[in-house]
Amino acid sequence: MSTSATSSYLVQPLTFNGQSTYSADFQQIIDRAVQTQSIPLAQLTDQQTTDQTTLTTLQDIAQPLQQLQSAITALASSVTSSALTPTISNTSAVSVTLGSNATAGNYQLEVDSLGSATQTISTGSPLVVTDPTSQDLSSSSSYTLTVNGTATTITPTSNNLNGLVSAINGNSALGVAASVVNVGSSSSPDYRLALQANQLGTVSISLSDGTNNLLQTLSTGTPALYKVDGLSQQISSNSDTLTLAPGVTATLLGTTPSGSPATISVAASTSSAQTALQNFATAYNTVVSAFATQHGQTDGALSGNSILLVAQQALESINGYTTQSGSLGYLSAVGLDLDAQGQLTFNQSEFDSSVGSNFTALSDFVGSAQSGFVEAANNAVANLIDPTYGGITLQENALNSDLTNLSTQITDQTNQINLFQQNLAQQLSASDAAISVLQSQNTFFEGLFAITYDTGTGSAA
Repeated sequence: MSTSATSSYLVQPLTFNGQSTYSADFQQIIDRAVQTQSIPLAQLTDQQTTDQTTLTTLQDIAQPLQQLQSAITALASSVTSSALTPTISNTSAVSVTLGSNATAGNYQLEVDSLGSATQTISTGSPLVVTDPTSQDLSSSSSYTLTVNGTATTITPTSNNLNGLVSAINGNSALGVAASVVNVGSSSSPDYRLALQANQLGTVSISLSDGTNNLLQTLSTGTPALYKVDGLSQQISSNSDTLTLAPGVTATLLGTTPSGSPATISVAASTSSAQTALQNFATAYNTVVSAFATQHGQTDGALSGNSILLVAQQALESINGYTTQSGSLGYLSAVGLDLDAQGQLTFNQSEFDSSVGSNFTALSDFVGSAQSGFVEAANNAVANLIDPTYGGITLQENALNSDLTNLSTQITDQTNQINLFQQNLAQQLSASDAAISVLQSQNTFFEGLFAITYDTGTGSAA
């Protein structure tokens, strides 16, 4: 349906019901008059459709530009301190996590012992528990748990073994973990309370109901033992998680062979930047494809729009970026090549030969929000979608304002045409009524004259 046809539906159609033989002519008069009056309305609705199509197209193109902006931000992040990566020679012995304050460094870690935690279990006396949901270790309603000399009163909310376990585990400050274990058979169960220290090494644990010590020690814990950087001094720890350096945390997983410590290297890696460059190329190509649909044979809604020139300049400033500082001066040096269609492709061999593991050179080229390629790319995209001065943003704002004004004008024009139509119909209705009266009188006199002629002297019917 054309826009001009659509505009006619804004005017309420009026059917003229006259009494004279000219009522059909009056209907045509009304229709033609409304058509003439609707010409400016059709122009307004055509402009409204054009503006709305342009606005929708701009909004659609702004989305891949926003994704490109995010890819640029991710590229900047890939060459910051967060790009530090741990490399471990023996992953079965140790794992490493890095904090935000980690710095590059090399470490040697010899793990002599993983250590163990003290384990205890209830004695099964004075009461044997065959159902932990209804029975408890003792008839007492409260217990005293002592860990390394610190006594704490435990008062379960439920007087059963499950309730005692929940009460102990509900207090993390106690330093022990509780569980229920069956040391009997399935047909003759004997449920006990098992307590294990949260830390490695020797930990004393006792549980009293006020009369009896209800625990026996199964094993006494031992600390973890390790050496760092070839030092002869053996270090003991009550945890299998060690702080090697600020922001560098190692978790012990197994012992290392004698004389073969695990080597840990914390260094900046280009791998995350490589992925970021590939994602950037994908986002950039999506933008190029979006603008390609607006010119040439496709001749989209933005054909002839100045924003296409702004976009072309923005894209050229990105794909043609060069710098005189650093050993990497252009995009091809980091593996991004421009093809004949204006698309970027990532060339792995170029990246490996130019960048390799040279994180510093790559970081200098990529830069940040205030330097390097990232700054140039961000500025180029901002020229299109910046909330204050972006070319697309400014056009969107102008179109939204025009659409609001057009909507008001269309409403006013429609109301005027409807009123004009009603007034014209009323005028024609009065004319139609007068004509109808005259036609009735004419019919009457014609009939009267016919009767007179038929009955007059010298005439025959």
